[in-house]
Amino acid sequence: MGFIEIVKEVFSYASNMFQNIILLFAIVFIYGASNVLPKERSPLKQALSGLFIGGFACLIMGFPWKFSEGLIFDTRSVLFGVTALFFGPITTSIAAIIGISFRIFAIGGSGVYAGILTIITTSVIGLFWGRIELKRLRKLPLFIQYYIFGFFIHVVTVLCQFAIPGRGLEVVLMIMPVFIGLLPFATALLAITVHHQDFRLRISETLRQQRILLQASIDSPKEMEIYAIDSNYNYLSFNRFHKEMITHYYHVKIDIGMNYLKMLVHSEMAYRIKTCFDMALKGETFTRIDEVEDTKGKYLENFYAPIYGENGKIIGATIFTHDITERKKYEQSILYLSYHDVLTGLKNRRFYQEEMLRMDDEPFLPLSVVMADINGLKIMNDAFGHDAGDALLKIVATELQDSFKGKGEVARIGGDEFVIMLERTDKGEATNYIYRAKKRIEKHHLHGMTVSVSFGVETKTGTLAIDEVIKLAEDDMYKHKLFEVTSNRHEAIEAILNTLHLKNSREEAHSRRVAELCQRIGESLGMRSDEIKLLGIIGNMHDIGKIGIPEHILNKPGALTEEEWIEVKRHSEIGYRIVSSSSEYIEFSEVILSHHERWDGKGYPQGISGSDIPLRARIIAIADTYDAMTSDRPYRPKLTHEEAIAEIRKHAGTQFDPMIAKRFVESFKTSY
Repeated sequence: MGFIEIVKEVFSYASNMFQNIILLFAIVFIYGASNVLPKERSPLKQALSGLFIGGFACLIMGFPWKFSEGLIFDTRSVLFGVTALFFGPITTSIAAIIGISFRIFAIGGSGVYAGILTIITTSVIGLFWGRIELKRLRKLPLFIQYYIFGFFIHVVTVLCQFAIPGRGLEVVLMIMPVFIGLLPFATALLAITVHHQDFRLRISETLRQQRILLQASIDSPKEMEIYAIDSNYNYLSFNRFHKEMITHYYHVKIDIGMNYLKMLVHSEMAYRIKTCFDMALKGETFTRIDEVEDTKGKYLENFYAPIYGENGKIIGATIFTHDITERKKYEQSILYLSYHDVLTGLKNRRFYQEEMLRMDDEPFLPLSVVMADINGLKIMNDAFGHDAGDALLKIVATELQDSFKGKGEVARIGGDEFVIMLERTDKGEATNYIYRAKKRIEKHHLHGMTVSVSFGVETKTGTLAIDEVIKLAEDDMYKHKLFEVTSNRHEAIEAILNTLHLKNSREEAHSRRVAELCQRIGESLGMRSDEIKLLGIIGNMHDIGKIGIPEHILNKPGALTEEEWIEVKRHSEIGYRIVSSSSEYIEFSEVILSHHERWDGKGYPQGISGSDIPLRARIIAIADTYDAMTSDRPYRPKLTHEEAIAEIRKHAGTQFDPMIAKRFVESFKTSY
């Protein structure tokens, strides 16, 4: 056969091969219409893919480029190479077995071995190509990579034709132009198609999973509404919680595409939300906290952000809404506490310090600073407990607030100290306010004590520093306090004694008798009349600290428990604190503190002994003990005078001062 005839025959065979290639690409359309990933994880799907590809290989071999009977050529090398490259060993093996079986039993002929070898070699190369592929190839364009793959497998395919008995070289020369020139392009096109199908399906699956994940994510917050709207305020997406809230508040079941603003019936709310939407749709990202217009006291924290499309244009907005009502209440309570006194509800020192700086300016002049200090708060606390002290503070706070209402804020700046800053108020006007407040306050009585407050005032009119003004106001207050506190404390102590005696009439009689006994002992010791009189006063006051002991313990009919006895023993310290607060009675305080000390040092509260115990306290100790022994008690009978005298004599030098005890026994040995 001449060269011209060979060329004509090659073109004739190439024409037949084009038809076979077209048939091959029919599988591409069928595969593209499916949603089957090349490397399915399911073994069953892999097997079904192998059956389908094997069947299609048989179809291709049924319409071949026929060289002679039993010697055929087709595009199975492309099909099996690409199948192995993308679909993996299970699919490839099943397809290859079907293809080999068809080639042996349905076609046979002299080219059977070359045909089987073609299926096997292209399949093996495809399976291992991804592992042996040079890294350099991966930098090339995708089509070039697959073309090189196609070129390689078809060089091998051509070499397989030497397995044809007696005609190998002839066949190689005949098919080489088509197999080397045309089929690598067909391989690259088929591989690109499968590659893109694989990519599309994987992206689609990823997006599906991401949508599921995104919806699960936005549905997961149980107290946060998440939704997105488009540029026309229509819903793009929303979470379950938002849907539930809309249904709850508006009785509307929302859906994608519905207009958000049309559900809002409150015009102010609709305007606010639309304004925020518009800001986000213009590209702003922001957070704001709003009180809901139709639910007073409910606060929402809203985060707005724009949504950008592929071209960078804003196509909508996302909104995250969180109910922060409880947090807001907590913040407000913290803010309130930071500027308010917890007990009285007045402004506190922090507010006062900030206000002082704010008002130290020309527009507020004349600025009058009023200082106020409660008289007798310590006595009230010591005598009647801190609840009574708190009640006193509240009375004063209320009256101060009412007296200066509309003129200035009252601030509690210390335990018993208050300050009022009066803007554009001269000293005369401020003094009138003080007079009114003082009259209101002194109308109150608590536990028999008149409520009393000392005031001071100074006015800033020019360049005098505000600190200096405050100091002058304090000095003025202490000057008034110097005169007011003495009478107030004397009255307080008298009120405490009266209250104690009202609570326990036995204590009143006991104190009176102890006072008389102390005076008798003073006479026996040769004291001056003024000292004897003083002994009587102290004797009458010696148990004033019992005002701080619970009434149920003082009036208990039976013997005291150890805990109750410890409580009772506190009365000497309480009495000391009450009396020491008054300069008039301060010299009594050590006597009252020590009247339960013993000569041998085993007394209380300090455990002092001998002459370290004040003389008056040693006298009261004997008088107190004698009266206690000779008085009726619910838990024991009283002693006779003689028995009590015997006890005093017995404990002289241990419990009692031996000299005073001796004088007492001598003076009272016959009768009291």
